[in-house]
Amino acid sequence: MLFRQTSFNDTFHNTMKQWATDILYGDNVAFFHIFVPYNLDDKKKDLDEVRQIIRKEFPKATIVGCSATGDILGGKLNDDELVITAMIFEEASSYVNIITTYDTANTYNADTVLAYAKSLPNLKGIELLTASTYQRLEEAGAIVDALPEDVNIFGGVAVGDEDHQAYVFANDYDCSTTGSVIVFYGGPDLHILTNRMFGWKPIGYPLQVTHSEGDIVYEIDGKPAYDVYEHYLHIEKGHSFFYDALEFPMQVQVDKETKYIRHAKSVNPDGSIVMSSNVPQGSYIHLTYGDPRRIIRHTKQTELTIREFSPQMIYIINCMGRKLFWGDKAGIEIGEISKNLKSMGFSALGEIMRSNKLTLLNNLSVVTVAMREGDARNDAVIAEEHTEQDSNMPITARLAIFINTITEELMDKNAQLSEMLYKASHDALTNLLNRGAIERNIYEINDTCDTKNWYLLMFDIDDFKQVNDTYGHAEGDMILKAVSSYLLENVCTIPNVQAGRWGGEEFMILLSNSSDDDAYKLAECICSQIKKKSASHAQITISIGVTKHHESEKVADTINRVDELLYKAKELGKNQVSCEFI
Repeated sequence: MLFRQTSFNDTFHNTMKQWATDILYGDNVAFFHIFVPYNLDDKKKDLDEVRQIIRKEFPKATIVGCSATGDILGGKLNDDELVITAMIFEEASSYVNIITTYDTANTYNADTVLAYAKSLPNLKGIELLTASTYQRLEEAGAIVDALPEDVNIFGGVAVGDEDHQAYVFANDYDCSTTGSVIVFYGGPDLHILTNRMFGWKPIGYPLQVTHSEGDIVYEIDGKPAYDVYEHYLHIEKGHSFFYDALEFPMQVQVDKETKYIRHAKSVNPDGSIVMSSNVPQGSYIHLTYGDPRRIIRHTKQTELTIREFSPQMIYIINCMGRKLFWGDKAGIEIGEISKNLKSMGFSALGEIMRSNKLTLLNNLSVVTVAMREGDARNDAVIAEEHTEQDSNMPITARLAIFINTITEELMDKNAQLSEMLYKASHDALTNLLNRGAIERNIYEINDTCDTKNWYLLMFDIDDFKQVNDTYGHAEGDMILKAVSSYLLENVCTIPNVQAGRWGGEEFMILLSNSSDDDAYKLAECICSQIKKKSASHAQITISIGVTKHHESEKVADTINRVDELLYKAKELGKNQVSCEFI
């Protein structure tokens, strides 16, 4: 793979002529990226001229690009010029195909893209440059993730602002402010390695997003989302909120494998926060901080991984917000990654990468895409460089370590306390509430229930002693677990219902804010369903007593009555419900 790079200037036409002469690309694939500063006044005129010149010298070339900032030229960030990069694939079997979602002559949806991708031989990667919304990106990502795991997916969101619309373009088509360009890389000798860098350090407790819709987070831990920034960081709502909050982005954790970064953009009057992209309701977030030393250490680790891959070039999609975070040192990460490597890329509004089989839109990250044709070179020099010792660690980093250490210790103590409380209130065999806990809850519901309208259902397993004597206690335990599993999965999930093991083969169910009819129907349902779920060796039935608490009586009287009703059901022949509500 050959790599050439330049900017648009007075000598650009001559440069293209020279490239065409030097490369003599013939039938090999010539692929150009053009990144255009989003706030360039004459971007349309300059872009059209650049494409015309490329097309004259490379008539078969494929051309893609987008509005951007921080275009990478010579391993450094460039904010003022159009940057043009050429990749010439030398292996005859390598290919680059493109489709767009905005070409009126050939419109594609996500299903069509998936079908097309599956039809391509030796597909190695898919690049997505887009001006589309994150909702459409999520929908498309969910579909293309059906592709084999070894297909790399990467790309970036075009840059724009209130005065300059973001856009993408392909070949000779006009720019699109809502569409996407999709590039397919393939060939048996083409190799691609993607990587993602965060470098942000989580601090404090995990907090749950209790109410969110798309990119708006309304509540965190049941409180207005802004309270997190006000309470923990003393960040005010004013015009500086974006820049102050940018130093403390959120790490979002959807599940054990899925983590990404989001940053706050603005605060609404109701205390909700507009985030850089979607934050799922129910996910957990950590506030993070950006320690430059830690980020650079992570950058060096990534560089070593890339160099072991021995790429011929590296494509970097950097986050615009990360560029803002670094300020006048914005190029430090790019320079480190690009050291001894040929690099291209730009700073985007969002970075796209597939990780753990899931294509995600990232923020405040760096996505790297290393490429080569053929086998890895054996002459790659890999020598890990020494980073600064901890003795030079800034006080902010030490304070963060202190906070995290205390937090982890407190969380560990809380976990131990929660486990102790669970064991103290739950039966070890069945995982239902134990007698002490369910009895406590009965007395508490009597004190707190406004209408004192609550019911007790008490049942036991018929002829359980005979089961133990005939089949053994192991079989008896298995039956108790089966009954308990049914209660946990089908009864305890009903609102205002609690269940516990009263002792031996006896169980107690507390039902509040209900009716006589509902209590009776629940008892009948439990009786019939447990009979259907009998263990393999024995036919299991239960007898149930059901009663309603009378406002003038003591709680103990209600418990005694339901116990008597249970034994009445047994005396009447078992496998039935005996109730009394008056």
